[in-house]
Amino acid sequence: MKKLKFYLILFLLSAAFTKGYSQEVQSGGSPYSIFGIGDLSNYSSTRTYSMGITGVSLLGNYVNNLNPAAMSRLKSTLIVLTANYGFLKSSNTISESKASNGNVLGLNIGIPFDQGRGWVMSLGFNPYSLVNYKIRIAGSAGGQNYIQTYSGKGGLSRINAGMSYNLLGKICIGAEYNYSFGEIKQQNFINFNNQGFTNSDIKREFDFQKSFFKGGAVIELGKLFNNHSLRNLTLGFVYQTGINLDAKEDAIYNSSLGSDTLRLHSGTIDIPDFYGIGISNTFNKKYAVSGDVLIQDWTKFKEFGSINPNFQKSVRAGLGLEIMPTPNKTSFWQSMTYRIGGFYQKEFYIVAGQDINTYGIRAGVNIPISKYNSLDFGVNYSIRGKIADQLIKDQYLN
Repeated sequence: MKKLKFYLILFLLSAAFTKGYSQEVQSGGSPYSIFGIGDLSNYSSTRTYSMGITGVSLLGNYVNNLNPAAMSRLKSTLIVLTANYGFLKSSNTISESKASNGNVLGLNIGIPFDQGRGWVMSLGFNPYSLVNYKIRIAGSAGGQNYIQTYSGKGGLSRINAGMSYNLLGKICIGAEYNYSFGEIKQQNFINFNNQGFTNSDIKREFDFQKSFFKGGAVIELGKLFNNHSLRNLTLGFVYQTGINLDAKEDAIYNSSLGSDTLRLHSGTIDIPDFYGIGISNTFNKKYAVSGDVLIQDWTKFKEFGSINPNFQKSVRAGLGLEIMPTPNKTSFWQSMTYRIGGFYQKEFYIVAGQDINTYGIRAGVNIPISKYNSLDFGVNYSIRGKIADQLIKDQYLN
């Protein structure tokens, strides 16, 4: 049944099938969010987002919800609310769709108990994944035309609580507890538009929840080796345990003849662990350069005990630059922080025998409002997939 499900997905994502069929991408989110538990959120802060990185090794006075060890430089209590508004265009050789939507990316709080020792507590509520797609197929069977619509919505969220500490003033460490929960709803609706045929409406619902943990470290190499020339160089690591989601899958069958609910599965959906490494340095107390890599082996993903042969190891790499405010600033523009960067990601799924890659550029600014408050803005333009070879191309502007 699982193999049949995956081949059906490949069938949907192909731009052309056999004679008599055509596929149209509908308004909503990306059709690629049909895979796994949806599009994964790599957002850690607006600072790191604008630099194209995740901030594995980037210390500073900001809240990083990816690596808890990066919080150890927090100077005062910070409450960070982040929102996103974006535009998406999905295209293939047959059709093109456009959509726009906004959502809250997370609410995070950092509370320093002891600045000297880097003892900082973090609390947060953040999205983990997002499912949002709608695909319509026009076909014909036995001389009768029909419209088949596949759609899905939902995702996974997490509540997190963590702590950081600076060992001997040289190594920042951190640990974080996460509780994940969410649901995904999928629908398959076949409309014959003919009273002589019975329309079919099949809904599948997943509900899941589970705890997992993260741990990280940021090593201040200059202090560790007592080397003045390396005083601003840091090396960071982060690791997240796998998530064995307690999951239930129900199917609801609706037609003009009635409806019925059937429990298909009850068990676990296993999300693999991931790890990341990063390096950062500051030059002339003015320019911060940071890069990091995240790796997650999705060949270990299991859905109720079944692996997916078309899942692979995902890799995300980013590199960014931050230009800090000018000392003894004389203008408003010199008080702002400027950021720019880019990223590349090999996605965890293979479609029609091909890797799906995402790449993009980002930029942003930090605008100080007062001594303790500021606004961060970031913009992203990225591309996922391609139109060639019967695939779908997503273009994002956020």
